[in-house]
Amino acid sequence: MKINLLNNILAGFFTLFISISCSMIKNVEVGKVVKVLNEKKLLDSIKEYELDIQWLKARGNALITINNEDPQQLDINIRSKADSLIWLNISKFKKRIFRGEFKKDSSKMVIEYPEKLFFKGPIASLEDDLNLSIQYALIEDLLMGRSYLKHLEDKFILQVKNNEYHLLSHRKRKTKRITNNKSKKSVDYIYQSWIDPFTYKSKKINIIFPTSNSEINITYKNWEKINNQYFPMYIELVISNLEQTYNLLINYKNIKFDLPQTFPFKKIDKSYQAIKFNE
Repeated sequence: MKINLLNNILAGFFTLFISISCSMIKNVEVGKVVKVLNEKKLLDSIKEYELDIQWLKARGNALITINNEDPQQLDINIRSKADSLIWLNISKFKKRIFRGEFKKDSSKMVIEYPEKLFFKGPIASLEDDLNLSIQYALIEDLLMGRSYLKHLEDKFILQVKNNEYHLLSHRKRKTKRITNNKSKKSVDYIYQSWIDPFTYKSKKINIIFPTSNSEINITYKNWEKINNQYFPMYIELVISNLEQTYNLLINYKNIKFDLPQTFPFKKIDKSYQAIKFNE
């Protein structure tokens, strides 16, 4: 009788221990423990802690690789006004190579070297030419270390793996059916991200766009606290379709928030030729 009673007590204890363990996340490195949030509270926390600024000025280094070509190391200068405009200047050895201006519905860019080329037109036209999904919101969130979640309306599947949150728009089996064109219902995107349970910042993001057969992978690292907000000093972007793979590494060296910026852009004259993407 006593043995049965002892067994019941031990069984109850271990059941309670396991249930508590499954609802907690522990950061081994710093010894912190937090309670697992439900989906709604997690999404609210992610959006609450996302970078909230009106102006961004950033400088750093970038490494660009296209397919299997040799990587190109460049200097990058970024200026941005929230929900309005992104200005990008790329140079090498102080020689300007590229300058681009991106708005919600349109973009213009010039290439200075090795040829003088330009593009000016709707973002949608640029997406069609490149067969890639490059919406303004995605570019802005990428450069600022955001999760992109505020632009999505679908419900998510929440999992906890390896002491971090994993958010999915579709389960693995469903994703495979969609990407293999075996799903009856079409979708605009397949999204997943890995979230730090202590800072609510995205560690990795993966977005698949089935219509264009393109995919985006983003990795954020080296978060630094700037003006009481966290910002990733290292960003890796891999964007691909059936024909091309672009790899971009950004290592920020200097960041400034909420300083109003100007967006200089050289006049496109007759010395520039229109970019012909399909040739």
